[in-house]
Amino acid sequence: MADVLKIIFQIVNKTPFWVWVVLVILIKRGTALTVESPVSLKRSCTMPVIFIIWGLDTIVNQFGNPNVLLDFYVVFLIPGFFLSYLLYKNKSFYIKNGLLMQEGSVIPLIVMLVNFLIKYLLNVILATRPILYNDFQFNIFYGCICGFTIGLFFGGIFKSMQAKKQLSVRR
Repeated sequence: MADVLKIIFQIVNKTPFWVWVVLVILIKRGTALTVESPVSLKRSCTMPVIFIIWGLDTIVNQFGNPNVLLDFYVVFLIPGFFLSYLLYKNKSFYIKNGLLMQEGSVIPLIVMLVNFLIKYLLNVILATRPILYNDFQFNIFYGCICGFTIGLFFGGIFKSMQAKKQLSVRR
């Protein structure tokens, strides 16, 4: 048990400070979306952009097969998008005081935390086994997982864009 705790403390201590800042922002943003709130497409795109930049920086600068990895990343965005779209299928929107409003939901918080956790765990694995940066099969796995989890963001954003378009047309 002590060995496991030692490993956990090492991982936490070696995690860059900015990663914890991102986690706090995710929790704050995700928690805010659990209650009724105005839709902001700009704010909705902030987290995916952070995760995309974080992922692409790692892919381009560290991996041995970045082109193959990027191919799988892009392909797996699509099923992630569709799963997310299904998760948000019944989300309701309405106009209040001229603003597009969305019902509160725990789904965005879960999507953000799942993305963070997966990226964090993959990066811990890579930090402890750097040889995997050049392992072809791990490159494919990383591309699939990262693409899929990033795709999870876009189904909800697309649903918000559809609602905005539909509700603004009715006005």
